[in-house]
Formats: sequence, structure tokens, C-alpha cells
Amino acid sequence: MAYVRKDVSTLTAGERRRLVNALLALKRRGEYDEFVRTHIDFYTADGEDGLRSAHMAPSFLPWHRRFLLELERALRRVDSSVTVPYWDWTRNRTTTSVPWTKDLLGGNGRASDRQVMTGPFAYSAGHWTLKEGITDGKFLTRDLGRSAAPLQLPTKGELQSALDDPVYDAWPWDSTVRKGFRNKLEGWGSGSGSASWRNHNRVHRWVGGEMLGGASVNDPVFWLHHA
Repeated sequence: MAYVRKDVSTLTAGERRRLVNALLALKRRGEYDEFVRTHIDFYTADGEDGLRSAHMAPSFLPWHRRFLLELERALRRVDSSVTVPYWDWTRNRTTTSVPWTKDLLGGNGRASDRQVMTGPFAYSAGHWTLKEGITDGKFLTRDLGRSAAPLQLPTKGELQSALDDPVYDAWPWDSTVRKGFRNKLEGWGSGSGSASWRNHNRVHRWVGGEMLGGASVNDPVFWLHHA
């Protein structure tokens, strides 16, 4: 059955509600936490050594495409009208724009501990307790824009520079390669700090909180980013 993934900024109020309800249903069933655990298991925070099928490798894109399809199939078993929308971070670039609204993903974390206090995925709402993670934290956290050292989302030009590369990937097929669409899109760059975070990787850094590590799936924006 063919279906369309929409720009999240074009979703109707009903579409937003059905997406949120389907995500919450997967969480209640324990299915959502299985997706979090899978991503943790395939995360390569220690660098190039070991299994790299999900990150820092040519299979970065197909692995995440399959991962997203599996989540989407689970959502559609709850509500067949639901598809995963995509967040165009080259257009919706502020901390208050879509998808950071109360009826969708909720907003930024509070200053004291970065805990998200608004929206359906706030811990205080009682439906989104973190059960799988790399820390013992129970609540969703965000630091949109990285308050201590402000960071900008990637621009259309930066994204286009990856799209314009005619080579998909190149030797040595890891995060150090300086040419090829895959690594330019994944966002591993030379240098240190913010200069080395590009495209996909910089979006993770910009959102902050749970999106910074292997448990990034705990923030539902993970799916909108990868869609």
C-alpha cells in the first residue's frame, strides 16, 4: 500500500493527534523501548572499531531507512492512517517552530535540568518515562540550540553540498573520509567541536539532551529527523 510522508509543518490537527496517540500506544505496549534498545546496541560511540553497520559506514542510510520503516509499520498497526512526517530543519529552524509545539513534540527543556515540561512526551504528563538509556534518567531532556554554546542548524547550502557529491561513499568507508555523499550527510567533519558536526550530526547536537547519544530514539524527534 502506497502512502506519503508529509512535511511535519503541513500536518492537520487531526494528523498530529493521531501520530502522537500512536507513539504513546507503542510506549504503553513496551514496543517503543525495543526500538531505543536496538539503536543503543548499534551505536558506535567508541569510534571506528567493532560493528559499524548503523553509523560511520556506507550502510548508515539503508540501516536507518529500515529502522524507520519498522517503526512506521508498528505505528500503522495501531492506526493505519499514521505515517512518520519529516522535519525540514533547513526551513523550520527556531526553538518554537514546528515540531516543538504543545500538540506535537513539546518544547525545550527547562534551564535547571533540561527536562521537557510541555507536550505529550513530558515526564510530568505521565506517559513517557524513559526505561532504556545510557543513564538512569527517567525524563526526556532537550537543549534546543545548545544554550551554553549556541549552535545553528545546518543550512540549505550545507545540505546541498552533500547532495551534490556524485560519489556515494569512498575508502576507507568510515567517519574520516572527506568525499562522498554518505559521510557529508551523516556529518563527520575534520576539526574539533562544532566545526566537525555537519548536517545529520549537527541536528542531533542542536536538539541536545537525549538526542546526544545512543539513546537518541527516546526523543520522538529522532524519527522526524531521519525521515
